[in-house]
Amino acid sequence: MTVLREDLADAPPPQTYPELRSALLARYDALPAQLKIVAQYLIDRPNDAALMTIASLSEATGVQPSAFIRFSKAVGFKGFSEIQTILRDNLSNRQVSYAERVTRSSQSASLAPLERFTQSAIDSLNTLVETTPPANIDAGVKLLRGARQIHVVGHRRSWPVASYFAYMMAGFGAATHLFSPTGPMAEADASIIGPGDVLVAVSFPRYSEETARIVEQTTGMKVPVIAITNSRVAPIARQAQIVFEADQDEAAGFRSLASAIVLAQIIAVSYGEAIASEATAKR
Repeated sequence: MTVLREDLADAPPPQTYPELRSALLARYDALPAQLKIVAQYLIDRPNDAALMTIASLSEATGVQPSAFIRFSKAVGFKGFSEIQTILRDNLSNRQVSYAERVTRSSQSASLAPLERFTQSAIDSLNTLVETTPPANIDAGVKLLRGARQIHVVGHRRSWPVASYFAYMMAGFGAATHLFSPTGPMAEADASIIGPGDVLVAVSFPRYSEETARIVEQTTGMKVPVIAITNSRVAPIARQAQIVFEADQDEAAGFRSLASAIVLAQIIAVSYGEAIASEATAKR
């Protein structure tokens, strides 16, 4: 912990949430295990953290209340209240939409399944619009357009997203390889990845060990990785060149795949449009 404070001695603490988020991502690997849990919660759920007490946050994360004080000092603050001030300032910029979301959440128990799951999907799609920089889409498309072959991997709950993305990319004429959803077969397939290729990896909690292993093998070969996941500190995200975050709103204990499927569609269609535009320009 002392090392972390000495490292930060000459750096002023973050003043805005984007600065705080960048600082947390940069220092994440150096944090002790319990403080990593706190950091991940602030990265993944800043709006919730802005409004919760330390006792509530302790219950939600499973770490002791004292860890939040240690965490604050480790990242350059005197106390956790200073971090929450930044989170609340960030929240005030979207207070109306978030307040509506909280209200809907409190009412969801009384809704019929059709309304409950539809609303969950709508919420996750709204978050996708708010948090996905268009420049990220452009960068992903550029990487895919330059690929010799595009490999796609996603296991268990991520499999529908991976298979749909691979299906669309193949439809646009991209040389596409979809890993088998079974672990041993997928690991054998990893040997076909080579220079000039790109790997698109999809993984959500509980994260697939098979997907993480393929990403690790791929990055060892210096092959670029595009990650579709729920967090910038997810296992596959920390080794990826480009990360797309898809929020997973929950209804009745089931996480929605709506934003992940739409995100896959957006990337694939953007790729197709870029290819078509290039072909038109050459005529």
